[in-house]
This record gives sequence, structure tokens and C-alpha cells, in this order.
Amino acid sequence: MVVMKENNLLSSLSQMGVGLGAKNQAFELLKGLEFPTRKTEDWRYTSVKKILKKKYVQFNEAEKVGLSNEIVPSLDAYNVVLVNGVYSKELSDLNFPDEIVLDTFPKALEEHVSLIHSTFNGIAKNNEEVFTALNTSYFHEGVFIHIPKKVKLEKSIHVIHVNTKCNVVSNVRLLIVADEFSEVGVVQSFASVNAMECLTNSVTEVFVKENAKVVIDKVQSEEPKNNLICTVQVNQKANSTFKINTATVSGDFVRNGVNIEVDGENCTSEMNGLYMQKGIQHVDNHTKIGHLKPNCTSFELYKGVLSDKSTGVFNGKVIVAVDAQKIEAYQQNKNILLSREATMNAKPELEIFADDVKCSHGTTTGQFDDEAIFYLQTRGISKESAKKLLIEAFADEVIDKVDSEELRIWIKEKLD
Repeated sequence: MVVMKENNLLSSLSQMGVGLGAKNQAFELLKGLEFPTRKTEDWRYTSVKKILKKKYVQFNEAEKVGLSNEIVPSLDAYNVVLVNGVYSKELSDLNFPDEIVLDTFPKALEEHVSLIHSTFNGIAKNNEEVFTALNTSYFHEGVFIHIPKKVKLEKSIHVIHVNTKCNVVSNVRLLIVADEFSEVGVVQSFASVNAMECLTNSVTEVFVKENAKVVIDKVQSEEPKNNLICTVQVNQKANSTFKINTATVSGDFVRNGVNIEVDGENCTSEMNGLYMQKGIQHVDNHTKIGHLKPNCTSFELYKGVLSDKSTGVFNGKVIVAVDAQKIEAYQQNKNILLSREATMNAKPELEIFADDVKCSHGTTTGQFDDEAIFYLQTRGISKESAKKLLIEAFADEVIDKVDSEELRIWIKEKLD
């Protein structure tokens, strides 16, 4: 067993307390894990050296901050705000319907201890993912959302993570439990205000029970020198629907992992992503969907626009188990490179152990269509404006997957 080497990240976290039994277990697992290198298969195209060598601090109290750019205008949502990883009661909207549970973990552990213990850390891969184990070991606060049976929440829940200080490390946790026949939409946004050299390590666990529906819209707009690691673990039961849309519009280092376990028949799963990096920014999207039961459908569409010396990674894997017949799984990754220095690494994968399935995958990476640009120029549009129009048209296919018009407009504004 390889023992994790001491580094600046671990020494920064060493003073944080450990509370839940799951934290203690993850902490013990952490001792036998090592941070990934380029020799680690799932991290072949992504180096974590620059985020590990920095010194970080952690906060126990939320700072007052204005969030005018993080609150989506006209979005009908309940806002839950975490500042530097700490829940801000002052900035959050506490007027939630009585039938749902929406609490921070300290409060939820007092009032809903049995439900927390039966779900928390139930599908997190602490023994496989070092950053997940770090989160479980050291997270200070998080948000617990429970939608009871047959409750359909009309308004979205907007969980806002914002950093306001430099060199902050925030291990934030989100647990969503949607009971049978329930529905909920959750928006997660990650941003910063006058903060640099920060690291946000987010882990989200989602339990989608039978006939339930959960939709997550995630917007990542960190300031250019900040770093973000987001891991989403999902478990779906029979006849359920899960969809996640991820828009990465800025961030020095961004790693997104979405892992869905489809453990029931007649499920629908959907993953969509848009990333538009520039400068020397790096974005890595890793997805995995495991079809364990028959008669299910999954869709996956990720599109990227890379300029300057930015780099991108897409690694999507679809696994169909032996007895999971009648599966339809579609995966597509498309990219546009705006400069000769931009780099894209794409690796779509299928592992199929059943014989009655319809599965496809594909990836394309290229530059602008010169004929399309020339056509627009003949209509009196400048070359730069023509490129912008083509980029917008390219991105709209993913943005249109977002159900909320207000959120679609907000994402487009973030892209400008």
C-alpha cells in the first residue's frame, strides 16, 4: 500500500477537526492513497502538481460579501450561500416549504440523524478517489436536501459557493435525497469575489429513488487563478430521471467527475457539458455511467471551445453490465480550437457486456469552417463577429438543455 506523502495541501488541512464516523473512516483510507500523477490512467492528461504545492487556509466563519453577479436575475429559486466554504445565514433564503428538508449538516445531524447516516457517504468513492476522501475527511460544512415522497418542488434550490479570500481551501459537501415520485431542480454555482489561488473541492451525492426526477444545473465561473474540483456521485432507482448540465466558463484548473450508477429499470440519464477556456486554463471532464439493469437510456453531450494555450480533456465511459439488455446509450464530444496552441484530449469509451443494446460514441475536434465564415462575411458581417456567431450557435446546443430560460440567459452572459 502506498502511503500518501506530506505536502502543502495536507499540511493546510491538518488542523481541521473530524466529526462523523464516515470522516474517521475516510481519514484512515486517506493514509493509504496517493495523489494522482500522469501515470494514473484517469489523470493521464491532467497534472495536479500546481494545486498541491500551494499553501491554503480554511475559514470557520462566513464573511459578508455582495453577490450581485452570482444571484441569477428573475430565477425563481431558494438561495443557499456558502462563503469560503462556510454557510452564510445572512445571505441565504430560509423561507423553504415545510414539507422539504434543507439544512446545513450540523443542523441536519441534530434533527435528521437517521436519514443522514443511511445516505451520507453511501456512494462516495473514498477508497478510489483521493480528493473525495479529502473532502469526506475534512469538510467543514455542507448542505442536505431531502425531498419527501410525492413532493414536487416548483422552485429551484440554488446552492452558491463563493470564495472571497486568497489561498482559501473549501471542502464543501452536498447531499440530495429525492424520495419516490418526487421532483427537484438544483442549481450549483461556483464563483469568487476578489479571491486568488483558491481551491474548492466539492463532492455531491445524489439519491434518486423510484419514479423520482432530479435536475442539476452547474455553473463554474471562478476567477482565472482559482482551482475547482467537482465530483458528483449518483444512484438511480427504477423509473427515475436524472439530468446534469455543466457550464465551465472560467477557472485556472477545473476537474469535473460525474459518476452515475443506474440501479433500476426504465431509467433516463443525461449529462451535458459546455467548457470555454482561454489563456493557460485547463478543464477536465470525466464521466462514467454504469447500466446495471435493462431497459434504460442515457444521453451525453459535451462541447468545448478552447483558445490561446488552454487545454481540455474529455473522458467519457459507458459500462453496460451482462444482464442489462435493451440499453440505449449515446455519447458525443465536439470541440473547436481557436488557436494552434490550444490542445484537446478526448477519450470516449464503451464497455458492453450485453448483446442486445444500441450504443454509440464519437468525438470531433477541429477549427472553424472557413466557408461558413466567408459566407457570413459576404453578408456584411466582420470576421470576428462571424466567429462569435458560430461560437454561439455551437454552444447553444448544450445551453438549450437547461430548462430555465433565466438560467440560460445568465450562462450566455457569463460566456461573453
